[in-house]
Amino acid sequence: MEGKAFMEHWTLISQVLREHIELNKVRYSQHSGERMQERRIAKREVESVLYHFSPSEMHAPFRYPFGESPYTNEDPVLTITGQVESGRIAIGLAIKMRRNGLLFSVITVIRPEHGRHM
Repeated sequence: MEGKAFMEHWTLISQVLREHIELNKVRYSQHSGERMQERRIAKREVESVLYHFSPSEMHAPFRYPFGESPYTNEDPVLTITGQVESGRIAIGLAIKMRRNGLLFSVITVIRPEHGRHM
C-alpha cells in the first residue's frame, strides 16, 4: 500500500476526522456531490463509512491514478470502503495539511460493483 506513513498515524488521523464529522467540517468537492446525487448515496452514509472504517488505499501527493485528472492531487488521498444500509461504497478522501491542522475533503464516492474495492 502506497503512503504507508499514514497507516502508522491512522489512529490519530481518524480521531481528528471523527471530530470534523461531528462538527460538520468535512468538505465535499462538486464532483463528489454530483456522484453522490447520481448514485443516490446520502451524506450520512458517507460519513458513517468515514467514521467506522479504515483506509484500504493511500496515495501520496501527485500519485492518485484515478479520476478525471489522474496524478494531479496536491494532497494525499485515502480510499475508505465500507458497507452501509444501501450497499457498499468507496470514498476518495483528501487530507490537506495546513498550519493550523488538517482539512478533510471528500473528492469522490462510488458504488463498487467489482474490483479492488469489493
